Amino acid sequence: MYKAVISDLDGTLLCRGHHVTKFTKDVIKEIINKGINFYIASGRSYDQIGYITEQLDVKIPIIVANGARIFDTEGKMIYEKGLLKETAEAILDLDYENIAKDSHLNIFSGNDWIITKGTAQKVYDRIPRDVKVVFKEVPKDELKNLDILKIFYIGEHEQLIKLEEAILKVTDAVNVIFVNDYCMEIMAKGANKGAAAKFLLEREGLELKDAVAFGDGENDFEMLTMVGKGYAMGNSIERLRKLLPKDFEFVGANTEDGEAVKLQELFLERAKNI
Repeated sequence: MYKAVISDLDGTLLCRGHHVTKFTKDVIKEIINKGINFYIASGRSYDQIGYITEQLDVKIPIIVANGARIFDTEGKMIYEKGLLKETAEAILDLDYENIAKDSHLNIFSGNDWIITKGTAQKVYDRIPRDVKVVFKEVPKDELKNLDILKIFYIGEHEQLIKLEEAILKVTDAVNVIFVNDYCMEIMAKGANKGAAAKFLLEREGLELKDAVAFGDGENDFEMLTMVGKGYAMGNSIERLRKLLPKDFEFVGANTEDGEAVKLQELFLERAKNI
């Protein structure tokens, strides 16, 4: 029997409208009541996840910024691995707007979501109205003064591929991943959900083999393959599918409560049959 669940949010736990369905809430509450640890591992910042834990009505440890930070049940940061200053500067020196036409630069610094001054409308154009949006606009020439957890770009996939190639030419101290086809993220080497999950589980007296995990993006690859059992969502992006072994197990799409259905099968139906 597994003792913990680690879940991605967008495209995994969350359904349409970036919300948790009643069925998913009920399943999660029931497995927690049975003593199974439940953790969230997201690319979002900590402040962007509060409304999800409110919906679930739980206080749980949370992995944020794709593994760059971990917060405990009380909201205290217990782990951090951000970009080196020189690495961030090398990336910010790139003329990204010329390399990846119409792309949009974003930064996580501490708990802040940073965008370049004058680009707020680009955020509003792509974020659903029911999702809380809190960001700070900073002049481009002041970005290098920030302590940066991760840099991410929004744009057309083929354009972002060009930017990925340019970034990897100026530094090898990063992990470049696609959360979805239109969002490319740059993390410090070694900062990923799998490494963060290992830290968190060991802190709570568990091992990676004790956990199952669910995800849909390339940023979930390490987590899915390092735990005892990983499950990819039916709506997983192509870059993740290409990385996973051919026999890797997929569950239903996030719009079909794919994770909750599998959790029910793993932890609840089995218990009824014992």
